[in-house]
Amino acid sequence: MGENRVYRSTEPFSFKGLGSKSQIALLMVHGFTGSPSEFRRVGYFLHDQGYTVQAVRLPGHGTSPEEMRRTEWTDWYGHVRDQYDELAAVCKNIVVIGHSMGGLLTFMLAAERRPAGIISLAAPIYLATRHASWAVLLQYMLHYVEKKSKNIPTLLNESCAYTKTPIRSVVSLLRLIKRVRKLLPKIAAPVWIGQGNQDAVVRHHSAEFLYQKVGSSVKELHYYPRSSHGMLLDLEREQIYEDITSFIESLQFEQ
Repeated sequence: MGENRVYRSTEPFSFKGLGSKSQIALLMVHGFTGSPSEFRRVGYFLHDQGYTVQAVRLPGHGTSPEEMRRTEWTDWYGHVRDQYDELAAVCKNIVVIGHSMGGLLTFMLAAERRPAGIISLAAPIYLATRHASWAVLLQYMLHYVEKKSKNIPTLLNESCAYTKTPIRSVVSLLRLIKRVRKLLPKIAAPVWIGQGNQDAVVRHHSAEFLYQKVGSSVKELHYYPRSSHGMLLDLEREQIYEDITSFIESLQFEQ
């Protein structure tokens, strides 16, 4: 099943499932400044088990920081909602999986729609970066902030994230965080929350906040001691894939 697989591409992708699991669709939403490439490996893993898999590309992402600067959270969320509605027309059951900001969009979607379950990886409630708190003022003086170059493991480069971040987009992200915080008690879908202990982007207690505030009666919280913000491509990725699979298999689906 590994022939001709692409692991580094900013293009959205969709794989039709096989067998009894084909009517269970997994909608994957990437993170801030990232791309669908974040989900390539886990997408192949889950499709091999028979699930229908679809990874979206958010407006302004996977192209250029200049294009991203022309978008805001309402554009990102609107695209996710539209993709969900299109998928719901052909699949009875949808589990939405979001990484980072994609996790926030996943929670927002669950407050409006009725997914069978939601999976959130490294979703930000509290950001670790110092730039975020100054973003509202900085946007009028500076259009972009360069990301610090690091010795990133080869696999993490598969995320195809931008090397600079539009300040205006950070401001929009902060607005999204505020909205999601208010919506959490309204969410009823089963929730799986994952967080890496080595995350230098999202503060560790973001996951605990989400777990405590979300209204779901069925919820799980998992920490991964060796994982950075790029959980799906980092050292514990195989364990995370297995944990996600176990959660999906535990859900109650319509027949």
